[in-house]
Amino acid sequence: MRDRVRKTAQRGRVEVTVLRTPIPGRRRYRVAVQPALARAYVGAARELVRALRLTGGPTLGDVLRLPGLFEVSEEPPDLGRERTALYRALGAALRAFDAERRREGAHLERDMRRRTTQLRALTARIRRRLPQALAALRGQVEERLVRLVGGSELDPSRIAHEVALLAERGDITEELVRLESHLAALAAAFGERGPVGKRIDFLVQEVHRELNTTGAKAGDLVITDLVLAAKGELEKLREQVQNVE
Repeated sequence: MRDRVRKTAQRGRVEVTVLRTPIPGRRRYRVAVQPALARAYVGAARELVRALRLTGGPTLGDVLRLPGLFEVSEEPPDLGRERTALYRALGAALRAFDAERRREGAHLERDMRRRTTQLRALTARIRRRLPQALAALRGQVEERLVRLVGGSELDPSRIAHEVALLAERGDITEELVRLESHLAALAAAFGERGPVGKRIDFLVQEVHRELNTTGAKAGDLVITDLVLAAKGELEKLREQVQNVE
């Protein structure tokens, strides 16, 4: 049974409960007679008749009413037939389970595709915002450097070099490339046949990691808001993934 269930449900835990209910009219019994007990009863009855000088003796009806004369037991079940019936019932239950899982899976797929599309749209908005965010970051760094040196003259090339170094730390281009790659793989995974739950779960973790890095490095309020919105969608997607095989 375990192997049959595992072929249908390859992820998670499945409990199978079997209730055995005999069919009325199908139960078979074995009746055993105790002849020695009957003879003992009849012998004792005859002695009593003689002792009391009575007439007659015990009849068959009297004997049949004696307690303990018959032992009734139920015949053991036909294990072969029961095993066949059990696997037939298990097959029907697994087919119903699989049909319900497919129905629920189609609903989950639509929801996860929609959320992945939303994540890709938010990522595209972050990419469009990036040049403006980097320009603003460079401006802030340059302004800070100018304030630090005060009225002293500073080599413009030195300023440009320092600005470039500091601004590079806020460049999230590589994170966006990886984020877009993970989201594309996530969208493709929804169309794959067979168990994909673990793969989708892994990709969701990778997307979460890149979003964290993007939010930490960007230093731009607009990008921060977009990252928070993306994390909200990703968390809902993560909850749905737990129901995917």
